[in-house]
Amino acid sequence: MSDAATVDFLAALPLFEGFDRAGLERLAGVVRRRRVRADQVLWRQGEGAREMFFVLDGAVAEILGLPGGRTREVGRASAGETLGEVELLDGVGHPTEARAASDATLLSLGRLGFTDLLAGQEASVFAFRRHLAELFTTRLRAELGLVSEALGGEIAGPTGDDAVHTFSELEERPAPDSAYVRRMASFHGVDPLALWGFLTSGRYVYCPQGRVLLAEGAPPPAYYLTINGAVEKVLVRGHRRVRVGLAGPGRAFGGEALIDGLPSPLTAVARERSLLLVIPAEIFERLFHGEDAVSRVFLEVVLRDLASVVREALRPYARVLLAT
Repeated sequence: MSDAATVDFLAALPLFEGFDRAGLERLAGVVRRRRVRADQVLWRQGEGAREMFFVLDGAVAEILGLPGGRTREVGRASAGETLGEVELLDGVGHPTEARAASDATLLSLGRLGFTDLLAGQEASVFAFRRHLAELFTTRLRAELGLVSEALGGEIAGPTGDDAVHTFSELEERPAPDSAYVRRMASFHGVDPLALWGFLTSGRYVYCPQGRVLLAEGAPPPAYYLTINGAVEKVLVRGHRRVRVGLAGPGRAFGGEALIDGLPSPLTAVARERSLLLVIPAEIFERLFHGEDAVSRVFLEVVLRDLASVVREALRPYARVLLAT
């Protein structure tokens, strides 16, 4: 593949919509073309992440290993799609094995090149972060769909009215001490002034234990960040309730539906009395599409949280499979 053809391929990917020709040419000089044979392993489950791939042709399967030597395909990347970007962002080992489902041609981007794409204040960097968030949201919905399919049955449990009712009754509280918030792992290394701009963009509230904050299949009333306490993220099917995530201090929830405009893919219930930062949908939209220091911090928080949730969603899927 010529350099010009590589640039044209990258230009067609939604992930790089914000890049000009010069930026794409620089990226084309960093990626490496790789040809793989059917059944060739690109990485094993649990291995450290070193690179991500763009699929030029063919397909790569993502395979989840289960106890007892069982495996299950949980995703497949075909021409024009990517894999491995979540692991490069969060720096944790691969949650699945990647194996060529056919002969395939790939473009490889290493950790350093990926990190460079996230650096800087250019409009293209903000656009890349937003497109990553959209990609992570799509991945999360696909994984939660696997859990739902394994559970079977129809959506049950709380409704959107329950979430709206909770939202209307949340008890407002003063902002917490900024030093306490900065000590949270989610905010290590974040510019303190920009972080404070993000943390003062909404209101702080107490949510009682057991109250519904999000309802699967309904629009989210807001985007929430847990400051103290914990909120369970669950799927409910009939009498079965499976936890697919936990939003403890420094962890957010509700952003998926605000990013892609679809109903919430899960239900969120306060596990205990919790202090939350509530960011209304219109402020979320402004921060998500902004291009200043506050929006940069906000996008970092959104991406880190989405990457963690995407990784977490495979664990309950494995548990449900083993129970059936």
